[in-house]
This record gives sequence, structure tokens and C-alpha cells, in this order.
Amino acid sequence: MSTEKDFHIKGLDCLRFGVENLQDALRFADDWGLKQVQALQDNSYLFETTDGSQVEIFQADASNPLRTPIGSPSGMCEMVWGVADQAGLDALAAELRTDREVTIDADGTVHSQDDLGIRLAFRLAKRSYIPFNETQFNSPSQPKRVNSRAPRYEKAQPYEISHLAIGVDNAGDAVKFYLNRLGFRVSDRYADRGVFIRCSAEGNHHHLFFMNGKQPGTRFNHLAFKVRDIHEVIFGGQHIDSQGWTTFAGPGRHRVSSACFWYFLTPFGGAWEYAADEDIVTEDWESTDFAAEAHIFTEWTFGLEKSDGTLKGPISQSKAETLND
Repeated sequence: MSTEKDFHIKGLDCLRFGVENLQDALRFADDWGLKQVQALQDNSYLFETTDGSQVEIFQADASNPLRTPIGSPSGMCEMVWGVADQAGLDALAAELRTDREVTIDADGTVHSQDDLGIRLAFRLAKRSYIPFNETQFNSPSQPKRVNSRAPRYEKAQPYEISHLAIGVDNAGDAVKFYLNRLGFRVSDRYADRGVFIRCSAEGNHHHLFFMNGKQPGTRFNHLAFKVRDIHEVIFGGQHIDSQGWTTFAGPGRHRVSSACFWYFLTPFGGAWEYAADEDIVTEDWESTDFAAEAHIFTEWTFGLEKSDGTLKGPISQSKAETLND
């Protein structure tokens, strides 16, 4: 179960990807609607969402541990978490140093690894809220948008990084480091597939999803980006499709987090997801164990038959088991 620790972690600030085909990856990021903000001196490329969440892309290099993806030739090399203040960063470094190596960059970024060997970093959060006009929807006898057409998007402009999903051998074991050491909280579970966890008491339904993978080992599964509304999910997905990229699943709507989605296969060793209207939770949220059945993944979708079924048992941590830990 989660501890009372609070390191003021706000969410995923940056994901670092090593890829086999760098030009394809850069083209996908541009098609996806990310803004390239910098070409770094070490031949890596930095992209941003609207709120400043970042994706760094570089050529994978098996001779360099910092550029070696987990589990696959292309994939995630490091997840970087944004922390609200220096006190939180200092406390994280002290916590991690109790049993593992910690290094700190000149800019104050803290680097370490979780119990599976996934590289972690923590830095003062760079992402920030950028105001935008909230989409108005009309319901029967309750109009919110009058004498105005619904929004139309030529392509998506992802607002923020929402969450990261990682395939593992046993999700119940994988989450323990985050719950017990970093103060994450369980939001929901697929009782025999995976665990949805969040880094703060209030906010996104989940920031990490650990799932039992079809293949043994640890590997990047997908990265989700929040967009403004379901219109942007659909228009964004149509644009990506028009550029020749392949749908993995969607469009659809998740049962567990309520988010509308559209997943696409990418050059990053896993899928990227457009998501909108995700549940926002507080300490009063009650986690649920969902049976791992096809209709639980989505209330409705198209193209789900393209899924290769990358989830399986064994039983991951259930609500009852967590309460008894």
C-alpha cells in the first residue's frame, strides 16, 4: 500500500526515447503535433507539448547505457518526473540514497533507478498550466454552446503528457517501489493484468500503468498525451492516419479511466495515445478491481482486432491484498 510520503511530484515532465530509425521518429513526433524546441549538441532532439511536457529523441546506442532502451531495440530510456520544489527534490535524493546509487546533474536533476532497473530522473517541474477556451457541449435541454459551431482541428496539439504504460512480468510487484518508496497511490486495478497508480493524491486518474506483458521482461508499452476534447482525439487521429501511420486501437473510450482514446503504432517501440476527458480524482476516490475482460478495456472502439493481446496473468496485486500488506 502507499505510504504517507509526499515528495511533491507533479507528473511526468519528460520521456527520453532511443530509437533505431531516428528520421521516422522525428517525423512521427512532428505529425503527432509536438513542437520541436531544440536540437541538442549530443544529436538528440527535444519536443514539447503545450504545457511544456517534453519528449527527447535520439539514436539508440547499445554501447551507451543512457541511450539503451528498456527491453527493445527502440523504446524508453528514462522517465523524468517533475517535482514542485527543491525540498521535494532533496527529500527524494535522500530517500533513494538509502539503498541505491543517485547522481545529480549540474542543473539539479536527480537520477537513479527503480527496482526493475528502469532509469528515473526527478527535476523541478518545467510544465505549467496554459489557459485555453474550454469546449462547450450541448445536452438535451441544457445547451452550453449557442449560436456557435463545435471546434474543428486540422491536427492535434497535445496539451500535456498524461501517463506512461510499461509491460512487466508481475505488475503487483512492480508497483511496490512506487507505492512504498515514492508515495504513489493506487487508483484502480485489472485484477489479473495490471495496476494504475498516480503520483499525487489529487489529479490525473493515473500517471503510470504497470501491466503483465505477453512477453517476459520489462518494456515500454505506450505513452498517452492529453488533448482538449474528443473532437481533437478524432481529428488528431484522422491526421495521423492520413500520414500513413497505423492504428493500434481506437477511437474508443476506456471503462476504467473514462478517457476517450486513439492509439497508434510508432517508431518508439510501442504505441502513443491521444486521450481526452480522463477522470480526475482526489483522496476520496475509491479504487476498484476490474475483471480483465475485453469489454472493460473499452466501452466502444474501432480497430481493436488489431491488438496483439499484450496482457496476461499472473494475478497482480488486488485491492484486498494491498490492504493487507
